[in-house]
Order: sequence, then C-alpha cells, then structure tokens
Amino acid sequence: MGRQIKLWFFAIMIVMLLYNKLFESITGNELFTHIDAVFVALYLIIVGYQLLTTLKVNKLALRPLATIFIFVIVSLFSKYYSTINNIILCAFIHVKWFIMFYVIYEIYKDDYIFMKRLFLITLALSTFGVLINFVLQEQFNNYFNQDVMVRDNKLRMMGFEMHPNNLGILISLIFIYVNFFNGMPSYTKIVISTIIFALICIILIGSRTPLIVVPLSFGYLLLGKKNKILSFIVIVSLTVISTVSLVLWGQSIIDRTKKNLTAITEKQDESEYLRGIMIYNGFKIMYLHFPVGTGMATFGTSLSLGSKVYDDIKIGSRGVFDTMTGGAYDSNFASIAGEMGLLGVSLIFWLLNTIRLFCKKTLTYHPERMHYINIIFLTVLVYFVVHPLLINAYPCMIYAIFLNVQLTKERHVIASRTRSKIAPHIALALASPQIP
Repeated sequence: MGRQIKLWFFAIMIVMLLYNKLFESITGNELFTHIDAVFVALYLIIVGYQLLTTLKVNKLALRPLATIFIFVIVSLFSKYYSTINNIILCAFIHVKWFIMFYVIYEIYKDDYIFMKRLFLITLALSTFGVLINFVLQEQFNNYFNQDVMVRDNKLRMMGFEMHPNNLGILISLIFIYVNFFNGMPSYTKIVISTIIFALICIILIGSRTPLIVVPLSFGYLLLGKKNKILSFIVIVSLTVISTVSLVLWGQSIIDRTKKNLTAITEKQDESEYLRGIMIYNGFKIMYLHFPVGTGMATFGTSLSLGSKVYDDIKIGSRGVFDTMTGGAYDSNFASIAGEMGLLGVSLIFWLLNTIRLFCKKTLTYHPERMHYINIIFLTVLVYFVVHPLLINAYPCMIYAIFLNVQLTKERHVIASRTRSKIAPHIALALASPQIP
C-alpha cells in the first residue's frame, strides 16, 4: 500500500511539473512553477540516506553533487560574485537534468508497468492538448492566457505544454521512441515516420529545432546498418526530397536560418537574435576568463538578471536585454561556458557520459536497445548548444521519463527471467517429501 502511494504521489508531481503552466493558468497559483524543487529535495534525501546507512554514495548520485560543489567553490572566488544563495541555486539548476534522471530512476526502477502507464498517460494528455489547440486555434491561447505565436501566417500549436518548443522536444522524443526503442528501425518505418514528423513540426508547431533529430537518426542509421550502399541511397534520396520541399514550400525557414547564422557569425553588434548573442558571447567569456568563466548566476541563467558581466561585454544595453525578464538562457552551452568556462563544459560532458555508460551497463539482455539511448544522447548534445535543455524543468523531466521507460523495462525483463529460472526449483522443493 505504501509503495503504491509513493508511486502515485510522484506520478502526480510529474504531471504537475510537465503541465505546470496549464495548472498555473487554471488556478492562478504560481506554486506549480516550483515543483521541480520537490525532486531536488528528494535527490538530497536519497544521497543523505545512502551516506548515513552505507557511508558511501553511488556514482550516479555522487557525481552531480561533486559538480555542484566545484561550481560553488569556483564561483566564490569570482570577481563577479553574486550571492551565496544565488550561487548554490544556480549550481543545482545547471545539473537539474541529471538530478531528474536519477530521481525518476530510483522511484520507478522496479515498477516498469506503472512507469509504462505513466508514460502513456503523458502522451495521451499531450495529444489531447494539441487536438484541442488545433480545434480552438487562438481561443485556446486566450483561454489559458498564453501568447499567440504565429509563424508563416500560421498559429503555432503548443498544446498543454503551453510552448511550441516544449511540444517540439516531446515530438522529437516520440520520433526516437517509435524508431529506435527496440533496436534499429526498417527503412520503410523510418521514412514514413520522418514524413509525418516533419509535417507536424513545420505545419503544426512551426519549429525547426526538433527537425535536428532527423539527420542525426539517418546518420546513425547509415553507420549502424550493414548494407551501407542501400543506406546511402535512401539517405541521399531523402536529402534531395527534403531540399526540394524546402525550396518549394519552406523558403521562410531557409530565410530565417540564413538570417540567424548571419547574426551569429557576422553581425553580433547589431543582432537582436538572443540565441546568437548568447552563443557568441559564451565563447567570448570562455576565452576571456579561461578556464573557469565568471561564476554562477552571472551569465545566461535565470538568476543572472542585472549581472555586471552583461555590461562588461557591452551587451547590457541591447534591446533584448532591456526587455528580458527572469534572465536570458537560450543556449545551455552559452550559459555554462559563460559561468564556468571550459571547466563547466567538461564537467557537463562528464556527467552526460556517466549517464550514458550507466544506461549501457543496465541494458544487459538487450544491448541492441542502446541505439535508442545513443540517439537520445546525440540529440542532447545538439540541443545543448541551441536550447536550454538541461536547465528547464520540462525537458529535464520528459527526457528522464523517455530514458527510464527503457531502463525499467530492462530491469523488469531481468527480474522476470530470474523468477522463471527459480520457479521450477521452488516447485520441486515443495513437491519433495518432507523430512520429519
């Protein structure tokens, strides 16, 4: 009974976190915005319990904590020192992705059936939200007090995620799940799913970022399939079709992409393209303050608003920074490169590799399912540059769910096989004559 209460309690917490803006707009209560603090608190409780009972902490829990400690210590000696509260809080924000993964694993690692149901409930809620958004159009946004986002004269769908970017991340993970969850996909399967996925991204949510998963998946497929010639032909054909489609129907996408690339590489002093400004200046700070950056809560995170760093690199008076609220954090790479320099980037990659190797070790009976994990981590590496993936609560949680649904399934299979091997011996023992 207690176990079921625990599972349902955290399932409710997960749903509230994923759809926090939905609940916030309905109730008018901002409490839902801070539900991620529940999972951070649980992480600290688990680490403390391990330490008190065994006098040691496993690597999966210890390494994020060690990273937080390094971030805090380095920041204390920065000339841009913020406050101790901001420094500690910001350090936790930077490793939120890893904390979420670990906590969800610990809660549901032996409850695959429950985890799978929670996974499907999440997908059903998100699908329902998109359908309602599609039917109601702008009335949906107005009802939930959300900004109306239009691209190419079409309303961008946001569903119950309340933002097209979050919806795009979910759809990209569904694409990976459909194609790679049980190993390498067939060509027919990935071609059909790619067409559907691309149409959804372009027509419904008007977002380019989720499309990153397509070339990554096909590149991975080319390297992984034994028939390299056929793979090459399929990929070249899809590339030609995609290029022609973009030229005929997606000129605005091409124009926006060219404009953004120009903003990053040539006109940083004039550009108002936030992501480009942050990436460029992230590199700049990483070079100027090698190897440790300017410290926590000073650049590119939600606690950096008003930091002197923006004025020192001469972007504090730019229009985009005058109007921003809650900080500017459009790129994970820019944030960590600015605040912790090369040291921070190296530690984040170290943590990512720790999680990936843990997943590899867990998939004992089905190593072919590592393809699913590998593609997810490839997308994380790309999103790390172009999206605040590791510090926003929604992507942190949704990635934790998609990764753990595979790991809990593997543990379920291992447990089932163990029981099937032991059962005959138990039956034989029970059937044997009892010795008085």
